Amino acid sequence: MISIQIKEAQKVNGDLSAFISFPYDAELVGIMRTQTSRFWHAAQKEWEIPAKKLVAIINQMGNREITLTGNYKAMEEKKAVKLPNGFEFKTIPFGHQVEGFEYGLKYDKFLLGDEQGLGKTKQVIDIAVAKKLTKKYKHCLIICGVNGLKWNWQAEIGVHSNEGSWILGTRYNGKGKAVVGSSKDKLADLNKLPKDYFLITNVESLRDQDICNKIKELCDNGIIGMVAIDEIHKCKNPASQQGKAILKVLPETRIAMTGTPLMNTPLDLFIVLKWLGFEKHSFFQFKQHYCVMGGYGGYEVVGYRNLGELQENLDGLMLRRLKKDALDLPDKIYTTEFVEMSKAQTTVYNEVKAEIKEQIDKIKISNNPLAQLIRLRQATGFTGILSSQVKESAKLDRLEEIVEELAENNEKCIIFSNWTDMTNPTYERLKRFNPAIITGETKDRVTEQDKFMNDKRCKCIIGTIGAMGTGLTLTAATTVIFLDSPWNRANKEQAEDRAHRIGTKSNVNIITLVCKDTIDERIEELVHKKGAMADALVDGNVGINKSEVIDFLLN
Repeated sequence: MISIQIKEAQKVNGDLSAFISFPYDAELVGIMRTQTSRFWHAAQKEWEIPAKKLVAIINQMGNREITLTGNYKAMEEKKAVKLPNGFEFKTIPFGHQVEGFEYGLKYDKFLLGDEQGLGKTKQVIDIAVAKKLTKKYKHCLIICGVNGLKWNWQAEIGVHSNEGSWILGTRYNGKGKAVVGSSKDKLADLNKLPKDYFLITNVESLRDQDICNKIKELCDNGIIGMVAIDEIHKCKNPASQQGKAILKVLPETRIAMTGTPLMNTPLDLFIVLKWLGFEKHSFFQFKQHYCVMGGYGGYEVVGYRNLGELQENLDGLMLRRLKKDALDLPDKIYTTEFVEMSKAQTTVYNEVKAEIKEQIDKIKISNNPLAQLIRLRQATGFTGILSSQVKESAKLDRLEEIVEELAENNEKCIIFSNWTDMTNPTYERLKRFNPAIITGETKDRVTEQDKFMNDKRCKCIIGTIGAMGTGLTLTAATTVIFLDSPWNRANKEQAEDRAHRIGTKSNVNIITLVCKDTIDERIEELVHKKGAMADALVDGNVGINKSEVIDFLLN
């Protein structure tokens, strides 16, 4: 007799598990041991496996007698959606946003992985307001993986709800302008909570032990009933202070948000899975299960395995829609424009390249060899970053022509670079077009965003990919221009989608400026061939030899 009971998961991933017990049977033990996700409860003498795999296992058991208790379908149906009384959408949702809202009412822990541009922020705001009505939550905390998104969230909460919001640590200076104060100010706000339902902070705040402990206490006591972490893929290191802090903040409702569920390696998923309660194992066990170890001492990750299982686990907790499926958006049109450097710019570029080649052995063994190539990349952008004598840029020359042509046609554009050192001279070149600018140094991103969207005299917005590449709506643009590409294709797609999202009315032209016969060409080939490491979940092609990459880029 085989006894199977369906109940809440304890040691394997997922919400529900099947707990299976039987008198010793070598064949059945063999079947259990072939399950990729399983746990043997020695004291109870029963196996635990994810409930969703139960049908397949029963089919393997043949004609043996089975007693099943706990109705899987009935337990799932208990989570059926019941729209809260008194809830109304302040802003009219799209069909996929209604679907996301209903999903959020049905499940308390999930990953909202919609592609950039589908309005994840609105969905989370609506879910949070509904949870306040149904579960009587006193506060919802928004944790921003990108610091500058705090102000964007505050603005969006005002647009999509009638609830108040408070950025932790907000104080007013002598001119009456709101500024975010110190960790001491943030802690003071947590000790004496404002009346506003939505609380907002950046993930770096959790590095402060006192702040982390106070948020944990408020979650444990039910004062903060819901936490949403925006751009959670930025918080991927479980050994870091903020990584450890996130795993302590465990309210009843948890929503992880990202438009790029996997940025670099499958290991980046650990914090997401663990925080949402779907991963029961330690990071060491997770790594051993999904990584092929090798190299010196066997401590280096040389490949990945069990990626089908990881994809299955991810699918079980993620709601993800693509723009092409959810919206009837215009197309993106891609162009790579080659420009030729002047003799003076070429000379500076070659001098930097020669210096790098002299130190190539040291560069290859450094922790981040790609970072050592930044000076070479900047030489293709603007030599003034590296030289006080030579200040030339084939890219900026061409950029001026493109922006002028767009302005004459009453069109706007977004201009991206990886570095503030590049955006500053770009701003100076384009002053006649009344540009907006968003970099890590910008204190009020929302004002700059509004200027670009609403001021007819503002023909372009300039920014770094890190500061302007996420969380903003810049659909007034018909063209997105990259002065240099990020290493990761997903980061580039995120940046592109500032213009290609809900509200886009025309095709979006994506132009990448590339200096001929330079590292630029190699980077474009590398980024487009390698793409994001999300591809690893499909084809397992994840092996990267850093030394070979450096040689490829410099040859």
